Amino acid sequence: MDYEVVNIGGKTVEGIGIKTENKDGKAMRDIFPLWDDFFGSGKEEMIRGRVNTKYIGLYTDYEGDFTKPYSYLAGCETDGSGMPVFTVKKIRAGRYAKFVTKDPEKGLGEIWNAVWNMPLKRTYISDFEEYLPGKDGQPEEIHVYIGVEE
Repeated sequence: MDYEVVNIGGKTVEGIGIKTENKDGKAMRDIFPLWDDFFGSGKEEMIRGRVNTKYIGLYTDYEGDFTKPYSYLAGCETDGSGMPVFTVKKIRAGRYAKFVTKDPEKGLGEIWNAVWNMPLKRTYISDFEEYLPGKDGQPEEIHVYIGVEE
C-alpha cells in the first residue's frame, strides 16, 4: 500500500474518549458507538476554537504496540483557546506515514490491515485519522497518519 512520509506540527484535539484494544474486534465495537454519541448528541457543536471542519480520530497512550490497550479520542482540532468542554489530547509533532483513502467504507480497514503488516518503525505515541467532510457531511476522504521514528 502506498504512503508518503510527512512532517506534522503538533495539534490539539478535543473530544470524547475511551480506552480500548484491537483484540477480538473490541476497538470496532467501542469506536463506532463513540462517534455515534459524538455526532448524535451534538458534542461536535459544543467544541470551541475549532481550526477547521475536519474530524479527528486520535490513537494515543499506547500500552505497548497495536496489540495492547490504547486510548482513542473522537474529536476536532482546536486552537486551545477557551475552556475545554471535553477531553483534550495532543498530537505530537514529528514524522508520520500518511495514507489516503477516498473509500470510507472499505478503505480505512484496508489501510489499518496494511499498517499492521508493514515493517514501519512506529513510535506508538500518537496516530490519527483525519476525516475530510464532503458536501453531504459524510467523509469524502480520510487521511491516516502513523507516527514513525525520525
